[in-house]
Amino acid sequence: MRRKSVLAIVLAAILVAAAFACWPRKADLRAFDPAGMAQLETAMWRDYYAKRYGALFYRLYELSRTQFGFSPLDSLRIALSAARVADPLARRGGGRPCRSATGPRSRDNCSGLPSVEAGHRRLLTNRP
Repeated sequence: MRRKSVLAIVLAAILVAAAFACWPRKADLRAFDPAGMAQLETAMWRDYYAKRYGALFYRLYELSRTQFGFSPLDSLRIALSAARVADPLARRGGGRPCRSATGPRSRDNCSGLPSVEAGHRRLLTNRP
C-alpha cells in the first residue's frame, strides 16, 4: 500500500511538472527589461565568441523565458533553434564542411537558415 501511495505521488508530481512546462502562455515580445536584455545579449555574444555553446544555449533559454514570458517548453524549442544556428556559423571560418544528406554543399544546410526559420515561426505565434 505504501509503495502505491509513493508511486501515485511521484506520478502526480511528474504530471504537474509536465503541465507547467507545456502549458501555453501569452508571451509578449515588447514587455522586457532593457537593462536585463542588454546584459543577457552581451553575455550571449561573449559565450558565442568564446565558443561556450552550453552557456549560450542556457542564456538563450533564459532570455526567452524571463524576458518574453514563453513557457519552459517553448523556451527550450526557441533556444535549440537559435543554438543550432551558432554551430554552422562558427564552422564557416574553418572546421568540418557542412554537407546535406545527399552529399553536395547546400547553402541552407551551411547557413543554419532552417533553424532560424523554425525559431522565427515560434516567435511569430506569440506576436502581439
